[in-house]
Amino acid sequence: MLNYLGVRTVGRVQIFLTALKVATIIAISALGVVANNPASDRPAFVEPPAHGPIVAFLGALVPVMYAYNGFQYLGQLGGEVLNPKRNIPRAVIAGSALVIVLYVTINWAYFHQLSVSQVAQSLHVASDTIARLLGVRAAKYFTVAMIVSAFGSLHAAFFTGPRVPYAMARDGSFFGFAKRIQPKFHTPSGALVFEGGLTVLMVLTGTYQELYSYAIFAIWIFLGLSAVAVIRLRSTEPSLPRPFRVWGYPWTPVIFAVAALAISTNLWLIRPVRSSVGLAIILLGIPFFYYWRRRT
Repeated sequence: MLNYLGVRTVGRVQIFLTALKVATIIAISALGVVANNPASDRPAFVEPPAHGPIVAFLGALVPVMYAYNGFQYLGQLGGEVLNPKRNIPRAVIAGSALVIVLYVTINWAYFHQLSVSQVAQSLHVASDTIARLLGVRAAKYFTVAMIVSAFGSLHAAFFTGPRVPYAMARDGSFFGFAKRIQPKFHTPSGALVFEGGLTVLMVLTGTYQELYSYAIFAIWIFLGLSAVAVIRLRSTEPSLPRPFRVWGYPWTPVIFAVAALAISTNLWLIRPVRSSVGLAIILLGIPFFYYWRRRT
């Protein structure tokens, strides 16, 4: 509903949710670092991985990549960003750097206050850390703050996601209703309603872990293919203007593509049924694409 009311309104809400998230993380990190009651760590018993160390490592990267996920969303808003050639790279670099700092700092605070075994067995690491520092009542307040801030990630996805089917519909490569614009708020109302309906259906099909694994499988396939596309376009369209230069080309996109496709392939090995369904949905788009392409 908020995304229906205009870009400026959504932007203000996103700033508030992001500020709340960052403030909560900084508070937990600061409390965990300055407290003088570190956990007496003991080696945790870890069962040997069933599929081998490489499969286990790539599987452990899935929730980590979900934590870092979001840097690619800015490209979908390029048409609504002032001076995108300058502001999009700055936002991606600054945002990713901030996420890395916050993620590493708060995890250091967790392991400073909880033992490895406690972290491994905990279902709510942040709440358990606050409960150790300030008590159970304070942990409840921090949990509420984290729940509210989690809406920031969901809100950002709804903010950026509908711009893709809207642009496709405008170019004749998607259902026509997705190119509808709300006359008062100038938002892609058709695409918003479409993606909102799909999201509700997805939420009803599985747990949170299953859903983010589903998302990472699809997202990193296309991120890997994007890196491959950079290399292909360099050879097929060498004269195209390129305002963004890839550092370390061609090794940077090659390494990125291999890592991305390795994560998705490994996830398919771990969760073959869910991943196969996701892959089938992706492949289902191919005949639709060629159908719309012939029409236009």
